Amino acid sequence: MPTITISVKDICSLIGREMTQEHLIETLNRTKCSPQSSIGDEMTVEVTSDRPDLLSTEGIARELRGLLGIETGLRKFKAMRSDVILRIDRSVLDIRPYMSSAVIENVNLSGDAVRQIMQMQEKLHSTYGRNRRNVSIGIHDLDTITHDLTYAGLEPNKISFIPLDETRSMSGKEILELTPKGREYGDIITHFSRYPLLYDSDGNVLSLPPIINGVLTRVTDRTKNILLDVTGTHKALVAHVTTLMATTLAERGAMIKTVRVIAPGGEETTPDLSPQAWKLRTKNVQDVLGVDLRNQEIASHLKKMRYGVKGENRGTLTVIAPSYRRDLLHEVDLIEDIAIAYGFSRFEPAVPLTATIGHEREITTFTRVIRDLMIGFGFQEVFTFVLANPQVLFEKMNTPAEKVVEVENPVSLEYSVLRNRLLPGILNFLSYNKHVTYPQRVFECGDVVLIDGNEATRTVNRRKLSGAICDHTVSYEDIQAVLYSLMYNLGIKAWSIDRLDNISFIRGRAAVMSLHGSKVGILGEIDPTILQRFAVENPVAAFESDVEKLLSERVDRGSGGKT
Repeated sequence: MPTITISVKDICSLIGREMTQEHLIETLNRTKCSPQSSIGDEMTVEVTSDRPDLLSTEGIARELRGLLGIETGLRKFKAMRSDVILRIDRSVLDIRPYMSSAVIENVNLSGDAVRQIMQMQEKLHSTYGRNRRNVSIGIHDLDTITHDLTYAGLEPNKISFIPLDETRSMSGKEILELTPKGREYGDIITHFSRYPLLYDSDGNVLSLPPIINGVLTRVTDRTKNILLDVTGTHKALVAHVTTLMATTLAERGAMIKTVRVIAPGGEETTPDLSPQAWKLRTKNVQDVLGVDLRNQEIASHLKKMRYGVKGENRGTLTVIAPSYRRDLLHEVDLIEDIAIAYGFSRFEPAVPLTATIGHEREITTFTRVIRDLMIGFGFQEVFTFVLANPQVLFEKMNTPAEKVVEVENPVSLEYSVLRNRLLPGILNFLSYNKHVTYPQRVFECGDVVLIDGNEATRTVNRRKLSGAICDHTVSYEDIQAVLYSLMYNLGIKAWSIDRLDNISFIRGRAAVMSLHGSKVGILGEIDPTILQRFAVENPVAAFESDVEKLLSERVDRGSGGKT
């Protein structure tokens, strides 16, 4: 989880109340912030990853003002229209297609303010932005440029401006090769024939997203008006980060103004500061928390967490969430915030009505045996996200799209569905580790989620195993030997291997593994076109099998000895 550094004096000033460090620590522990250490006036705080609005002193102070009863209810933000126009050119759509912007007037960037906004910028870069790949943020002095901006893709040799912290004008290639930020983040755009560039109507360059800003719009403690630019590969995430940055700056008294964004797909005004309405059932609050809270009490706790609350309608409250709270996915998220305001220390522990004795599930024991064997074969275990996206699961694997569980309101399009198999995630992992020494032998043993209409949830979790060998000399025989050894050591004998034609594998170099005529796995050499789509440079031999079917065979047949 990300950690930030705050000043006790600064946060007390923003809260509007003097607090001892001990009292501040006690109050922070009631929130999703965990104080880690303190030296003098500075305190290091760990923030849970689902609350990016708390990645700065301003956001934490806003939260604490509610918990302490100093300022409760919905934090409303007003945005006037600015005269800034941002035009997105078609030439950038296949590079880094989305940009959002906001104007922040009458900012005060003296003292801790500038440090906090830069800290939040970098924390968002490294977390939500995946080291600027998904999202990057530019902060500019608005008074140094014209208010007619263009975001376009230009050939590297046609780019020329002085980057931040440099003394001479550089081309796009020079910036990527010679500047520290260029060397650190250049791989994000270096493979494109054009680089994204933000410039004004006079030709003044603001930035080369997501690499570096120009020296012309450098922000100093004398800056009074700011232009935010947020670029990325996911439209919803770009919009959310813009809102986060704008509302954070507004906590120090600055004024938010909107920007007119004209894109090939249409026109919009950013940032979007409109709140979201949620329905909250009183009975669900009582059932989940085990406390008989009445509507008035629930509304009071919600207001402490900076929500607006409207009237009751048949046991249902209408809750208004502020624009910076896009982490809400379900009614239970609101109930969690009620519990925070109520105070976890006030909940009375209760002895369960039914006494049970816990023990390890058979699938867990079997999985541990498999993991130990795979490690013994020289493989390294990896853990990839259960959340994935259709591009990785199907498009890159050159397979037809299948029905998978979709996330209704994904924070990022990169994590919009639940995976139905492990092998695409393994190949995606290899694509990010091309710098590691070869051969690379990796495996994952984890759950996938399949659609099953016979289940109450219409889904079922299945435990699967996938392994891959990546090397310049790897072949089908290498991965076959691993699978054969695994079956032998698990004591499973009644299995067979038959030829398989699968478009994800090289023709004639793939097979299906069966148990009593039932398919339990596939193995083979990955087709070079698939490797090219994942940007994997060496051949890969891989397999994927159903762990639960292997366990069923082991139990039903009584096969295998002591493990």
